[in-house]
Amino acid sequence: MNTKKFLLFALTLITYTSTFAQNSDDLLNLLIRRNIIKQVEADSIRATYKNKQVAPSKEKTFLVDLQVRNRAEYRNGYSNIPADNSSASAFVNQRTRLNFEYKQGTAFNAVVSLQDARVWGSHDPRGLNGTIQLFEGYVEPNITPNFSVRIGRQRLVYDNQRLFAENDWRVNGNSHDAITFRYKKNKLSSELAGAFNQTAERTFGTDYTPTELSITPGNGTAATWTNYKALAVHYLKYDFDSHASITTIIASDAYQDVVTKEQNYWRFTYGGRLEYKTNQWYATVNCYLQSGRNSTGKTIQSWYIQPEVKYSPTSQFAIRLGAEILSGDKGKISDVDHSFVPLYGVAHRFNGFMDIFTKFPSDLSNAGLVNPYLFINKKLTDKVEISSNNHLFYTQRSFHTTTNQPLTKFMGYEHDLVVTYKPNSYTHLESGFSIALPTEAMTTIKKTGNPDRVATWAYLQVKFTPRLFKSTTY
Repeated sequence: MNTKKFLLFALTLITYTSTFAQNSDDLLNLLIRRNIIKQVEADSIRATYKNKQVAPSKEKTFLVDLQVRNRAEYRNGYSNIPADNSSASAFVNQRTRLNFEYKQGTAFNAVVSLQDARVWGSHDPRGLNGTIQLFEGYVEPNITPNFSVRIGRQRLVYDNQRLFAENDWRVNGNSHDAITFRYKKNKLSSELAGAFNQTAERTFGTDYTPTELSITPGNGTAATWTNYKALAVHYLKYDFDSHASITTIIASDAYQDVVTKEQNYWRFTYGGRLEYKTNQWYATVNCYLQSGRNSTGKTIQSWYIQPEVKYSPTSQFAIRLGAEILSGDKGKISDVDHSFVPLYGVAHRFNGFMDIFTKFPSDLSNAGLVNPYLFINKKLTDKVEISSNNHLFYTQRSFHTTTNQPLTKFMGYEHDLVVTYKPNSYTHLESGFSIALPTEAMTTIKKTGNPDRVATWAYLQVKFTPRLFKSTTY
């Protein structure tokens, strides 16, 4: 019928610019009330539209991408303040990553990412030991246009990556063996992730004590490493409008007791972030609480907060002012752990490029951290950008030495100067120089270094990310 075809065409145009439920249904109901069409005709139009929506696309796309990243570093205080007898180090690391991705319209997606991560000279080029590893490998069928399930090794990257990050600065990055249920529609995005780790296909029990051959050449001994036994994460983001949004993360991870293998200690982290932005201003506050038990079974009562304001008078200039505060302990023996641990997130972009504080809470001797920061960013040209990042470090709680002498809370200052150059879409050059001025409090808490030494670090990094191949069939 001509009327039906015309209406179906009109509805198709409408649904490409807005949601079907809010526009098409209203229009159909209006036409029914005015006796232009009958109910049975409206139902037929709805059914036709639904079939068109859920029908899987026949488009198939295969992509191959390459990433080669080399970074030369000079370290004389990176991560640890130098001692009197320390000498500088220098090396070049490299990551070669080959990414394969297959997309079947909106119905199916699969990714395999292989990588080789090394320091130049760390492996015998005549040796037979393989160094290729699986960085990512997952399939993702779409159950509906808005809901999919991702299964396999994958990155868990949520919000600003403070709690869950891919840790791209590290040469090998970070990924998880997990399953995630992903939903996205209009203003709402949500993910539910779960993981359960074992070292082998066991016959009995669930003992999880990860071991691997030590990377120290020639000794061949087994070394343990730490990882969660189980993990569950729920992530949600809702955009109220183009200016305001809210993000929530609820996570629980379990670690196995060292002695009683079937005893697991669960840690719970929950909170979120509010954001508000205009053309020139951006404001956010990030808050989290932790409870449960730590990996030794001690009760946890800790918290985290990060307020920040950014002002961008032009698209070429921005200034950010904020602070990170992670709760800590008083330094006295207690049955309660007040040290906040930022789970599996990145510290590099938050607490300084020199990575003085990355292992929480051990890098702070459980005293917590207060990190006010000031970041200044300037685009010199369309391809060149310079950043000046400034950090002050304080302990959140008072700290006493082994002889019960109180230390000042101020631990020092760090400045990071970074210049980036992007000549084209697949080439990224970056150079940085950092300096840290420690106090006696920092070296005492870090248990290493001379507070009279100035810590320095410099790097030069080049990254190429060309697309090698793309094929699309219908």
